[in-house]
Amino acid sequence: MDGIDELKREIATIAAENLALQFVLTCLVQRIGEAAPSLSKPLLQAYDDAANHAETFSLLGGKQSGHLPETLRIIEAMRSMLIGKDKPQREV
Repeated sequence: MDGIDELKREIATIAAENLALQFVLTCLVQRIGEAAPSLSKPLLQAYDDAANHAETFSLLGGKQSGHLPETLRIIEAMRSMLIGKDKPQREV
């Protein structure tokens, strides 16, 4: 196996681990919201806050914002999974 194949395998592994954590986090937050309905609003607000931070830093960084637009897209996708909608609310 050459270096490129090894690097591709490592990237795929990191991406899979990251997605697994996103699923676990989203499912955990959903269950917490179901078990304690009074926490639903603050939990959803945490996704809003995270999206706002990613959007702000992305706009401030402009073309040098790197992965921040993708970060915002992922946060929006996680929120959509949580609330049962599949369309992100905003994009940069």
